[in-house]
Amino acid sequence: MSDASFWQSMETRRQAHAQRYQSWLGKGSDGTSPFTVAIVGAPGVGKSTLLRQLIHPLPLAVGATPWPVSIFTPEPPVLWIDTPGWISDQAPAIQSALGQADICLWVVTQPDTAPPELAVMLKDWGRPVVKVINLQGGAPLALDPPHGNRIATVAVRLFPHRQPLRREWPDGRVEWDAVTLAADLTPLKTLIADLLTHQRAIRTVNQLLAMAVQERQWAHKQGQMPVAWAPVLVKSLLLTLSPGGWFSLGLSVSTDLVTLILLSRRLHLPFTRHGINRLLAALLLSSATAGWLGDVGEFGGIMALGHGLWGGLTSYGLQRVARTYLQQGLTWQADGPDQLLRQIYQQLAPGTWFHTWVASLLPPPNAAPTP
Repeated sequence: MSDASFWQSMETRRQAHAQRYQSWLGKGSDGTSPFTVAIVGAPGVGKSTLLRQLIHPLPLAVGATPWPVSIFTPEPPVLWIDTPGWISDQAPAIQSALGQADICLWVVTQPDTAPPELAVMLKDWGRPVVKVINLQGGAPLALDPPHGNRIATVAVRLFPHRQPLRREWPDGRVEWDAVTLAADLTPLKTLIADLLTHQRAIRTVNQLLAMAVQERQWAHKQGQMPVAWAPVLVKSLLLTLSPGGWFSLGLSVSTDLVTLILLSRRLHLPFTRHGINRLLAALLLSSATAGWLGDVGEFGGIMALGHGLWGGLTSYGLQRVARTYLQQGLTWQADGPDQLLRQIYQQLAPGTWFHTWVASLLPPPNAAPTP
């Protein structure tokens, strides 16, 4: 895990980005709430029992849990959220709990009969998930390695369990006895203690993930708006009526600059450091070619018509190019969430659960914004 100064740098840059685009995206989480752990699973798998084993004493009577319930423990400072068993009617309550959580304990039994809808929800959630197998028998099956945002799989025994024991004697006699396997949450408690030492880093990545998703959705939504035809028609008309040469070039530059400003305001997308160089290149290509067409000269109407058609075409193309770079620049600039997530990924040691998790959050190169 990287040192504290690295994470402080990431958090400072994240906050700067959030403040810069707050007027477009709205205010997100301020990060002042306590580190939050949500417990989810199907009905009867042992979610509330697990919480009672982790917190002593739990200030709730058995069988009287008002779901979802939140319990704060000052040492360690954690907010625990116990959710109802997964059924379709309870999905909004579970989603609300996950919206507050930094990590999730997903409780299942052996064999695993977890609802597939819940598994999909947790995968799409993106934040760290610990799969907790509630053993109701002997030794567990082989535990799955970290994959995506499922950062670990641990096996626990919430209740003492009496298990048959077969004894064979040298004379061939076989006797059966029973052995009591004690309740054991040691692997989970060890993992939670380790996660709490990284809670600052986990929260920073969670907040970057939320910002990245929000910005991709925002850019995608704004990108669905149709091209504005007014700038296309205005530029086409002005270049048709202009005498050509430097005068046409000046008109082209002026109309293209006004188009970019209006486009930024119309789409509620800012000009960013990441996209400004590309926008200038697109502007140069759109405007300079209008001057290269030359004066109207003796061909009169044909050249004027050519100027107008070319002006309309370049105005349309400029809007398409500008829309793309305004969208991508919001997220991919130097302090954008996707860029910061990539820097975190490069800083982490390969093979660790943190490295595997952050890798699952990165969009593929040149990926389009997701709806």
